[in-house]
Amino acid sequence: MKIYFAGKVSPVDGVQDWRNVWANILAEKTGLPIVNLDPTKADENLGEDLDLGNPDLIFGRDCYLIKESDAVIINLTDDVGVGASQEMIIAKYFGKPLIAVTKLNGRYWREERVVDGKSYKNWINPFVSIPCDLVVERIEDSVDFLMQIKSQKIKDISVIDSSTGYYQGRRT
Repeated sequence: MKIYFAGKVSPVDGVQDWRNVWANILAEKTGLPIVNLDPTKADENLGEDLDLGNPDLIFGRDCYLIKESDAVIINLTDDVGVGASQEMIIAKYFGKPLIAVTKLNGRYWREERVVDGKSYKNWINPFVSIPCDLVVERIEDSVDFLMQIKSQKIKDISVIDSSTGYYQGRRT
């Protein structure tokens, strides 16, 4: 199974190579060979050069890797960057399963969120809940979904039109 791991380039929780750690955890828990489509590493077998000064190369390569993946898993740390959020939409553009791993009671998922005196239980940021097919707290919590990925209903880019239509319907 080919998985594109989206998220921070820099270390997460003190682990520099968190993508390989997650790939190894999933391989162990699923019993499947997991291919880590790591956007931060050049494929030496192809003689790749990740020229960070070439935006077409970097953006195009990341889009290609997402297109070739069986699933995209995003590590939603509280300080995730613009690239990771774009990778989420690109995953939906290609109709890929999208799993968010984020802390409960962090920036994107809270047991309770109070805004202007109104309380929302089990609140998930709409820019996470709408495109993602699964939101979990730990990478291990995605195993069952991945094991049954072929039978899962996967959201695609139509979530944008659907949500826009929902909003417009509420306005009339």
